[in-house]
Amino acid sequence: MIRLKRKKRLKVWPMIATLSLAIAAFLWIQSSREDTYTVETVTNGDRVTRSFESLAEAKRYMTAGKNRTLFSPSGEVLDFTGTGVVVTPSDAITNLYKDASFKRRQSYVAGGTRLQLIERGDDHLKVRISGADVYVKPDQMALFPEAVVKRRGFYEIREGDVYHTVEANANLAGTFLVGPTEKNSDDRFYTERVQDVFDSPYQFASIRTSSPYSAEEFDQYLTSIDSPLAGEGKSFKRAEDTYNINGLFLLAVAGHESRFGTSDIAREKRNLFGFRATDDDPSGNATSFKTIDASVQAAAELFATKYVTGPYARGDYPGNKQEGINIFYASDPYWGEKVAGTMYTIDRELGLKYLKKIQ
Repeated sequence: MIRLKRKKRLKVWPMIATLSLAIAAFLWIQSSREDTYTVETVTNGDRVTRSFESLAEAKRYMTAGKNRTLFSPSGEVLDFTGTGVVVTPSDAITNLYKDASFKRRQSYVAGGTRLQLIERGDDHLKVRISGADVYVKPDQMALFPEAVVKRRGFYEIREGDVYHTVEANANLAGTFLVGPTEKNSDDRFYTERVQDVFDSPYQFASIRTSSPYSAEEFDQYLTSIDSPLAGEGKSFKRAEDTYNINGLFLLAVAGHESRFGTSDIAREKRNLFGFRATDDDPSGNATSFKTIDASVQAAAELFATKYVTGPYARGDYPGNKQEGINIFYASDPYWGEKVAGTMYTIDRELGLKYLKKIQ
């Protein structure tokens, strides 16, 4: 019996050895997988991934093509080529420049704005935003390659109207009406491809023209939306007559900036246009006015003397970050679109007489 027991013990050792080898092989395979670097290539929305055992080999492959992203074994982005998204620092204004040496300022944008990355230099980034191809300093910018960008801003057409959905930080994000279009499409167009969607008639119409609406018609609209500005239609017409600034435009800016007189600044300071309402402390720094009329007249004078003519004149229409009032008036890169959409909303309710005038 003793001999039989010894024979059984001897048979166990080969089994243990085989199992140990299998475990070692499994662990080696897992270890080799964990040390694998991957490169993902994005082409017209299609994604192709290749794996490499060495970082040097993976980097050589990445740099040899466009829109390629190098991932570490843990999935962290190590580097990339081609386009992507740049997010500006959330706590500061970012200046936009016409040149890579940062000597000629084009405009500026609010914190948390998403810019389309076009080119990366050693000391600059070339980006696209709201109609403008410009340069920004790379300091404190967050860069994301195409491979990891899941949510993108886009334009879409709904029943003859263009809507823009913006991806950004804080109150810059959201969906808003931009204007009418004669085009038909079920597609979505990335934010940087606005030219594929339409040319906004309101966004690029001169504000140095009179609106076809009377003070009473402005009040009619304000009453219909239960605005506290109802009865102030005469202020917008008087500003139009005095400064030759379109009253519909002024009402739309007031509507956009103060939610037609319902914002805290409008109610507490009669400030409809965000005068001196800086991004860091909009309510505390905002100017106070004695009357609503005084606020409207001040805005009309400002547009007439600073933006239609004067130091900030880059086009006498709402515009974008390439041309028009939006270049220097607002840090929101889509301020011109939002004002245009508000003009369209008012005009549509009053019979579209202004659209017929500018078309």
